Amino acid sequence: MCLKGVEGMARSLISALKRLMSMQRWNFLPRIETWTEAENAAYVAHLGYAIARQMGENDKFIDHLILRALLQSFTKFEISDIPRHTIESLENIPVKDKKRGENYYETLRNEAAHKIAPLFPRPIGNELLPYMKAKLRLDSEEPEIIERVDNLFNYCKRKAALEECITNKKVYESAYITREKEIQKSISEIPNYEEYDRIVESHKEYFLTVRNLKYLIRWNRIKRTLESSVLAHTYVVTLLAAVYSLYEEKMFAPIYELEIFKSGKFHIESVLLSLFHDILESLTGDVISPVKQKINELAAPNEEAPLWDMVEDKQRKVIKETMPLKVKEDVEAKGLLNELSMAKAFSVSSFTKQCDMLALVIECILELENNPAIPEMQTTAANYLEKLKTSEWFSLRQLAQEISMEYGEVVK
Repeated sequence: MCLKGVEGMARSLISALKRLMSMQRWNFLPRIETWTEAENAAYVAHLGYAIARQMGENDKFIDHLILRALLQSFTKFEISDIPRHTIESLENIPVKDKKRGENYYETLRNEAAHKIAPLFPRPIGNELLPYMKAKLRLDSEEPEIIERVDNLFNYCKRKAALEECITNKKVYESAYITREKEIQKSISEIPNYEEYDRIVESHKEYFLTVRNLKYLIRWNRIKRTLESSVLAHTYVVTLLAAVYSLYEEKMFAPIYELEIFKSGKFHIESVLLSLFHDILESLTGDVISPVKQKINELAAPNEEAPLWDMVEDKQRKVIKETMPLKVKEDVEAKGLLNELSMAKAFSVSSFTKQCDMLALVIECILELENNPAIPEMQTTAANYLEKLKTSEWFSLRQLAQEISMEYGEVVK
């Protein structure tokens, strides 16, 4: 088995993820609230999934939509966050060579996508490439389906931007009032936007719960140089799960000969579980494992369940009550609010848990490169990498080994 799909690309892929976790949006305007590109992409993915599921779209449609949300932001690793008025200037300049794109912004985006595709495992790089381009085109799908995917994606992207804009306008009204009107106008030009709006407006509390993950800071006991939110962490976990579940299906499923691959659902279920795996923290807070254990130790001997499980069960009921009906049905059917576990090898939960561990390692590297004097992060990252080197999943095991080789001095 050739390893060139993984070897030599860990640093570049991780560098891209690190940049998206720290890249600020609206960097050309004054702000009272700063969103990173990773946070925005995760929120857009949540919006898109909920609207699509409530409208009765199938898993294949949702898979295209989430990949679009996750990967469209990846081009900013190459071109950064360009102000909207600059984008519009580039869009208004026609390109003589139409093979390169309809305008210069589309050309810029498409060329960036081609540069980024090699960061991913080689066997799936070309499969992921279309999701990064300015316009989504997939030869395997009907044009009508792709058009609906991009319409909903564009709605969610603009809706998320509008919410960011409205928050900042509360203090800097003159800086944002024109931009707010422009975004509202662009939303009104998207087919079916009224139906999308109805779903969002009817479930405000649920989307506020998702949005609140942006305000939960991970490793909040430590004075950090670069903070990372639970929502940004969600992006990294979901991106890793999306990429490496595809890679596992394409390259290693025939070797494993496991039931888990026969349904064709391994990829989408890994992606959705990753997207939802920390959503309860919006209600419980980011409580660290040692504290959860201390809470459980307080329980009387005759308690039916651990105390922390009882806390989470209560919040599961709360959040389910706010979900769109079809989202709730999907969450219950797929167990998307269940605790991640490595107890069962070659399971969706085990795969997602290990993507979660890799995301934590990336966060540690991001911080330790700027602030190396944090023993807790060094120890945690090193321990997780050692565990991941014995993973049952070939792709994750190999990625962990590559990270250890490239960043060994950082996490030693």
